Amino acid sequence: MTIGTIKGLLFVMLLILAAVSDLRKREIPDIIPFFILLTGFLSINLLDAFLGLILTGFPYLLAAVLIQKESGLSMGGGDIKLMAACGFVLGVPFGALQSIISLIIALVISLCARLFSSNRKLSSITLPLAPFFCVGGIFSYSALLLSAIN
Repeated sequence: MTIGTIKGLLFVMLLILAAVSDLRKREIPDIIPFFILLTGFLSINLLDAFLGLILTGFPYLLAAVLIQKESGLSMGGGDIKLMAACGFVLGVPFGALQSIISLIIALVISLCARLFSSNRKLSSITLPLAPFFCVGGIFSYSALLLSAIN
């Protein structure tokens, strides 16, 4: 088993734990992003990892501040820490890919939930984001592994 495979298995297991916790409790324990960050140290490109941490996590921090001010909605700190840690593991391009995949899936699911809900207000729909980040992370890490092969 290669170090990339071990890193990927740990990454996926931790993402699944974050998703299950977010679904059950609407909270991501701080220890999960911490362990994801530690996973990133297996086979690391230090510059890409730190840029990924900052450039993947910062848009979520910015969105949390702006969304809360403008609409009263909120994005949890666990989501921000989770995505920053994922950016550390995936680097900039694959961290961005995770964000794109995750947020598109979340948007589609929330629009479907709105269509089939008796309450048609979009602001009344709340979804935990970690399950979507989990799916996006799995696809992104797979793409990372495939790009390393080619």
